[in-house]
Amino acid sequence: MIRLNVFFKVKAGVTTAQVKALTDELVELSRKDEGNKGYDLFESTTQPGVFLFCESWADKACLTRHARSEHFTRIVPELEKLTDGGLSIEQFER
Repeated sequence: MIRLNVFFKVKAGVTTAQVKALTDELVELSRKDEGNKGYDLFESTTQPGVFLFCESWADKACLTRHARSEHFTRIVPELEKLTDGGLSIEQFER
């Protein structure tokens, strides 16, 4: 099992609605990817503009397929344009 915690902070002036316009589709489609065990987005209640994707994958092969999927390669670059510093990824395995 692989767990990813993906943090990002949006640029000043970017709204939650702008973020959700991209992330809602990414979450919905990623949950359908083979080997996905969980894919959720959270918004910080203590740090405005900070978001967290919590993802769980059955194995590395499933995660690799997800990273090459049409929805990932289309949406993530658009999401990164809204961030202040890009995405910060922490990966855990058990």
